[in-house]
Order: sequence, then C-alpha cells, then structure tokens
Amino acid sequence: MDAAFGRSLGEILTVAAGAMPGDTLASLVLVGEDGPRTVASSVPGAAVLDALQLGAGLGPCLEALASGEAVRSDDLAAETRWGGLSDELAAQGARSVHARPLTFDGRVHGTLNLYGERAGGFPAETLTVSSVTAGQAAVLYDAMRRAAQLDEVIVQLREALSKRAIIDQALGIIMARRQCTASAAFDLLRRGSQRRNVKVHQVAADLVEAVTGQPPQPSRFHDPPPAHDTPGRRSVSR
Repeated sequence: MDAAFGRSLGEILTVAAGAMPGDTLASLVLVGEDGPRTVASSVPGAAVLDALQLGAGLGPCLEALASGEAVRSDDLAAETRWGGLSDELAAQGARSVHARPLTFDGRVHGTLNLYGERAGGFPAETLTVSSVTAGQAAVLYDAMRRAAQLDEVIVQLREALSKRAIIDQALGIIMARRQCTASAAFDLLRRGSQRRNVKVHQVAADLVEAVTGQPPQPSRFHDPPPAHDTPGRRSVSR
C-alpha cells in the first residue's frame, strides 16, 4: 500500500476517533492479495486488537468481512461467540467492539473497527461518525485502487510500444534483405515464431541482435511535459 495513502487513512481515523465521545479506538482493515491486514489505526492499541483477531482467524472483524454485515459486542468480557479470543480482547482493555464492513462495487473490501474501554456498546453519535468515516475511507481506497490500475495500464502500454519498436526494427532488416513488403516481412517473423514456439517480438529481437551484434534498443517513451512547460504555450488566467 502507498505510504501516503496509509498516512491519509491514519489522519482520517485520528480525527474521527477524536470526534467520538469516550475513549474510542479505531482501526481500518483492508483485504489485499495476502489477506486482511490493518492499514491504519487511531492509536497502536487498536492495531494490536486487530492482530489478535487476524492471528486467531476469527473475531468480530473477520465475521464482518465474511458476512458483509456489521458485527458488535457490548461486553467482550461476557461474550461467548469467539471463545477465548473474547477474553484476550477484554484483557487488552476492549470491552465494546463494533466492526463495520467497508463495501463498494458490490464487494466487502475491509472493515472499520471501533473498540471501547467500557461495556455497554457505543452511543448513536459514535456510530454516525463511524458511518461517515467508513464512507470517506471507501472513497479514498477506491481512488487509490483506480490510480494503481491506471498505472498498470500505462506500464503495459509502454511495454507493448517497446516491443512494437523492436518488431519494426526487425521488419526493416527483413524488407531490406528480401526486398519485400512489410506484410511479407511480418509473415516471415510470424512463421519463425511458430517454428521456434516463442513470441514474435523475441524472434525480432534475436534477428536485430544477430545483425547488429547488440541487443535491440527499444524506443524510450516519456510522459508529455505539463502544459505550462510546453514551448510556445501560454497559460490563460481567468
């Protein structure tokens, strides 16, 4: 996860916890490729409470992830749903807990977890703040996810363009040697690819290296300069 994203979530949780009455601890668990993990917390103690659940493989946080429904306990010291884990959480100072699923795009991506030092659950005001906080975290996470997907697409596009540049170099060599069209030259590359059972761009790279004595140097693709840096371009003030 991006460090700036983690800091932003931490700031959101700190502000939200400060707006909740009583001593409320807050944490955010997100599901990644390696499973659920705590990505932000208002105080370190909240992450410790998450870790107990993630390590045990059960608890209100994981139950909310699995069901997509909010899970709460108004007194962990008297709770029986999660066996000895409830006692461990209570021993860490958590008597009340509320795990709210973080849902968008029809999927549960994580949970916002509240921990209270007193039994009796959380007042309506606290739950309202947690609902707003969950929405903010979901928007931020979705923006980060979309940005990461865009970055991946850009990388794939640049890789494709680089491979195309290598193929073009090989086509030029074949066309010069065979005095043939680009279509005929590409057909020769394609047949070589099928015969050797390797990608066309690898056949092209091998040909370029065999002729030049050096590995092909694909073109470098850079992002265009910002508009205000473009020569001859003037900014328009409103």
